[in-house]
Amino acid sequence: MELLSELKRYFDISSFRSGQEEVVRTVLEGRDALVVMPTGGGKSLCYQLPALIRKGTALVISPLIALMKDQVDVLQKRGIAASLINSTIPWTEQRQVFKRLEAGDLKLLYVAPERFRQKEFLHTLSRSVISFVAIDEAHCISQWGHDFRPDYMRLGSVLKRIGQYQILGATATATESVISDIISSLHLTNCRQFVTGFYRNNLQLRVLHRATKKEKQDALISVLAEEKLPAIVYCATRKSVDEVVTLLKDQGLPVSGYHAGMDDKTRNVVQERFMAGHTGIIVATNAFGMGIDKLNIRQVIHYQFPSSIESYYQEIGRAGRDGKKSMCSLLFSMGDNYIQEFFIDMNYPSQEAVLDVFEFLKSDGRDYLTVGNNEISETIDSVRSAGQAGIVIKMLERSGFLERLYSGRRLCFIAAGTEKPRGPVQKKIFDAVTKIAGSKGKKVSIDALSAIADLEKSALLRGLKLLSADGLIKYIPPTAGRDLKIVRPQATFEELEIDFELLEKRKRNDLEKLKEVVAYGYFGGCMWDFLLSYFGDDSATDQCGFCGNCIQRKLKRTGTNKKEEETTILKILSCVARMQGRFGRARVAQVLAGASRKWITSQGMNQLSTYGLLSNFTQEEVLDLMNQLDRQGCFVLQGDRLYPTIDLSKKGIEVMKKEDKSFLNLPEIKKPVRTTVEIATDFSPELYELLRQKREKFGTSTGLPLFMIVSNRTLKEMAAAAPKSMAELLQVHGIGPAKMEKYGQEFLDVILEYCTNSKIRK
Repeated sequence: MELLSELKRYFDISSFRSGQEEVVRTVLEGRDALVVMPTGGGKSLCYQLPALIRKGTALVISPLIALMKDQVDVLQKRGIAASLINSTIPWTEQRQVFKRLEAGDLKLLYVAPERFRQKEFLHTLSRSVISFVAIDEAHCISQWGHDFRPDYMRLGSVLKRIGQYQILGATATATESVISDIISSLHLTNCRQFVTGFYRNNLQLRVLHRATKKEKQDALISVLAEEKLPAIVYCATRKSVDEVVTLLKDQGLPVSGYHAGMDDKTRNVVQERFMAGHTGIIVATNAFGMGIDKLNIRQVIHYQFPSSIESYYQEIGRAGRDGKKSMCSLLFSMGDNYIQEFFIDMNYPSQEAVLDVFEFLKSDGRDYLTVGNNEISETIDSVRSAGQAGIVIKMLERSGFLERLYSGRRLCFIAAGTEKPRGPVQKKIFDAVTKIAGSKGKKVSIDALSAIADLEKSALLRGLKLLSADGLIKYIPPTAGRDLKIVRPQATFEELEIDFELLEKRKRNDLEKLKEVVAYGYFGGCMWDFLLSYFGDDSATDQCGFCGNCIQRKLKRTGTNKKEEETTILKILSCVARMQGRFGRARVAQVLAGASRKWITSQGMNQLSTYGLLSNFTQEEVLDLMNQLDRQGCFVLQGDRLYPTIDLSKKGIEVMKKEDKSFLNLPEIKKPVRTTVEIATDFSPELYELLRQKREKFGTSTGLPLFMIVSNRTLKEMAAAAPKSMAELLQVHGIGPAKMEKYGQEFLDVILEYCTNSKIRK
């Protein structure tokens, strides 16, 4: 078959991207296939084109409603018979889709994995011609996948039971072990594997280490100002999303937030405005982005790092899908690690917690319960949060002990009156209620009642309220909690057969994945080399040339030589060794820089032979050098997680003994600041005024004359040079170590805020 003509006919494209044609031919031959193709590599075409060529309907299993909608909208605009079924589609429309599926009027039907729990859907499938099944985001199937979802894991057994369908799995991220697990879970035989490469040469990677919240916020504003929009900023928590949105709005930036705590309508509006270009920045949790087909995203910024390299790669892959240069910045702080560890702990409840919830629900003695996650977590000490309570309920549902009845989709009513309804619509509803509930009352799904009454949900709910007001029925609307139906009230905990050993393995696996993210943040070599090696990509290279680390390697200090670099490394490692793992990196840097601090003299650190060995550098520069060695594995962190001490690792000891090698990018020599004459005529009056106001505040708080804080000349030089770091601030006339320690950071904050706002206004 001449596939290029079909490609041109349906998609108006003249050529395939790398790997696409071979996948399409494999599907057309009737063979199972698994495709690992980077975001933007064209995975969707690999199942869309054969779906259009082959007889019947291709069933596309997709994890997100937004992803389905985007793809179906694009296909329908091309005149392709595509549709979708999900929880947002009214029942009457779902039935029309079922009829089209049975009649063979659809070429592609998108569904969520949860749809395979519904008998009517499965019954419709049995009467339809299905050309093949495409499973998007197939990594969700793997028990080691980074987006564990029970209904994905059940797909293999369900598909095997209902029909021997041909299967195509597609994902952007999968290691060798995940690929093997997907093939095994789906029971694929004679399966062809396609891994087209993970390298995206238009994505520039960089890691910016920022220890405090303030440093992160400043870095975020700076990064957004220096690079083009649109941008996605990823946060780990909903709270962080809200905080960052407020921060950026205060800067006058075009920003919106997106997370799972928002209602569907709001999220859809936010997404549509971003897609249309009306919003330049989206701040989101990982709930945003999967399947979003926006080609010109210029930045992806991780304000907090994700839980796995797979997630990180998925998220940065949303940048630069048009092939143009895009920046991917990770604002790295070890505090983010503790957030992710907490999430992992929450995702894997203890056996004690599951048992306590089981006994709590069973002791009630009723088959139907309305109980919220908050109530469970507040009642049972072993359940650590409402979120963990929800996970326990899901586990008990998968074990067959209970069934979750979403209260938002359930109504409770009793046919009570003897009067006749006022109109035909109310009569329809009344008859449906009487048919289902009788005189005793019952909890019923809105979908089920809507189908029997043959009405849209909105009309149904209005009619129920009117019937209730007329006294014809007693209508109890959905409660704020969640209804649970106890399916196996006589079951013992042991009979549920929950595999806690397997869950513990998954938890350890998730923690190992998190360690890889931390390793990436501290990695001193080529960042693309790290990612490609992680995924087993043979195209891995030790130097891409344009990631943050590769660029740093090129930026050596003027006149530096290998001997100076080696000597500096030895000075740092020797100081860490002599401080015997008792102090954190900031204090080690103070000793090396020769700082005058009380703790240094009281602890006798000024007597060390390494004291002041790097006094030619600022403390900030010494810290940067230490971070470089840390990223290369020269140190180990000990003690308290929030305030760890630092000591030499095995590699650090070997480097100090010259049995191994490391490298440093020494800071550039600073150019002298402008002379007084230049400054007198070349400074920003606005910045000078802001600095003068800051000096007045210092004077008021300390009671000192203003000239004793800093002189007018110093303020003018600061307003002219606009230093961006402590090192640069020290070059300004009148700023020495003592004044820098007292006033430096606050003056610097004024300058950085002014510069950032000036860039944004431009």
